[in-house]
Amino acid sequence: MNKLLTSKQVANKLGVSEYTIWRYIKAKKLKAIKLTERNFRIEEKDLNQFLKKHKTK
Repeated sequence: MNKLLTSKQVANKLGVSEYTIWRYIKAKKLKAIKLTERNFRIEEKDLNQFLKKHKTK
């Protein structure tokens, strides 16, 4: 089973704001599990896929 991360944990890992993570989720750039209106969990595998897809060269 994959580890579930909060939007705050993901924001800290990426060095961006939590609001930016919410925008990525809303734009369907980052897959997330919606628990409540503003409470999400991101699977570690989905974060890794996001990073591979959006890695700068």
